[in-house]
Amino acid sequence: MVYRVFLFILIISCCLSCSYFSDDGKNSKPKLDTVVDFTTVDVSPGFKECEQLLDDEKTECFRTTIRQHFTDGLHQNEFSSDEDIKETIVLVLRISDKGKMTLKQIKASDNIQQRFPELKSLLNQIVRDIPDLFPATKRGIPVTTEYQLPIEIQTQE
Repeated sequence: MVYRVFLFILIISCCLSCSYFSDDGKNSKPKLDTVVDFTTVDVSPGFKECEQLLDDEKTECFRTTIRQHFTDGLHQNEFSSDEDIKETIVLVLRISDKGKMTLKQIKASDNIQQRFPELKSLLNQIVRDIPDLFPATKRGIPVTTEYQLPIEIQTQE
């Protein structure tokens, strides 16, 4: 009987002293958040003049500045057409993780591409003239992003 009590106490003490049954956090590995949403960035790309602004203001400053660069560049050149045109083209701009902007694609109708064949080279020149940017960041790491810029093409006879 004493043997059974001693064996029972020994088994209970072994089970209670085992580290598998207690979770004091010493042996647990830190949990890593491995789910990353790559469709959004934490901080959008920006120009030097937008650097000191808050997130929403910084994004709006970036949009305004990029539109202004393209507006100024396109207004320096005159386009003419024998018919009225009112269409929107979309520029797909890529901003590298180094802050360099490139023109990835121009989404335009065949009509625009045929009437203004010099438009692509002009847009590429405007992109080359844009100063380097601060790249977008995701979790503190610079990432490459794409930005779509709609431009309305409007001519009058």
